[in-house]
Amino acid sequence: MAHQIRKILVAEDFSDSSRHALEHAEMIAAKFGAAIDLVHVVQDTSAVSSPAGLVVTPGLLGREEAMEVEARAQLENEADELRSRGLTVKPMVLTGDPLDCVIQAAKKGKADLLVVGTHGRTGIAHLLLGSVAESILRHAPCPVLCVRHPTFQHPGK
Repeated sequence: MAHQIRKILVAEDFSDSSRHALEHAEMIAAKFGAAIDLVHVVQDTSAVSSPAGLVVTPGLLGREEAMEVEARAQLENEADELRSRGLTVKPMVLTGDPLDCVIQAAKKGKADLLVVGTHGRTGIAHLLLGSVAESILRHAPCPVLCVRHPTFQHPGK
């Protein structure tokens, strides 16, 4: 029995890589008549660890709220553009750890496919920064399509 794609979750961080991934998700959604959940995660900066426990830093709260407002506006613009081309799109701005939020959104939304852009970091940058896309591959509740931006050139080539 073939797996049907009815819902696609796209992780959007407003980079060229994630916009390229969204283009792929759009093509797949159009072909299969699937809906798109467009998700952006604002990293939770209000809670900072200290040796004494969790500390809330009030100065960061306003910045985080401003980031959420800006992200909502950007996502809504993208959603409107996709809707104008006949797609069903639900934009969502979440706050927290990007990996956890994307995985939970995929589970809660019953995504059939998760689409993420990859920045193509290698070497020390990859080791130090990790890779959200790689972690999503390991923890996703559904198939994952990782899309590399076409202008990325591997350092060895």
